[in-house]
Amino acid sequence: MKKLALLFLATAFLFTACDKNKRASKRLMKPGNWEVVELSVEGQNVTPLPFWEINDCEIYETLCTAVWNLGEKDSQFYWQFNDKAERFTISRVVDPEDCEDFYTEEVEQQTFKFSGDYKVLESKRKSKTFESYSTLGYDGEKVVIRLERN
Repeated sequence: MKKLALLFLATAFLFTACDKNKRASKRLMKPGNWEVVELSVEGQNVTPLPFWEINDCEIYETLCTAVWNLGEKDSQFYWQFNDKAERFTISRVVDPEDCEDFYTEEVEQQTFKFSGDYKVLESKRKSKTFESYSTLGYDGEKVVIRLERN
């Protein structure tokens, strides 16, 4: 009987252990604003700096979205943690309504150029740092995004 109870507890522990992808995503998942305090390509800061509005999302049930705000303009993007929260992916939402503005709006260009897979360098409750060499606009160049929660 003791072995059965021990086996049950061990199994329950395995099933209730947090998935690192989901746990990391939930930290960023809470709806709210994240200020981009660094956005750089090969060490050169990109300006103006945007801020991100993270929308409410149920991990694994829907695509997680956010809004990339740049002054009065904004653009939507998808985001997701993968590989046990070691990788962060950004992907611009291609909305037919935004197609006309793609070439003229800086915010649309930023969400496109910075879309890609990022290595998670830091993931704290109120700050995150991502690094990539494989973004759509800067392939092969070092891109860094550092966020702080407002």
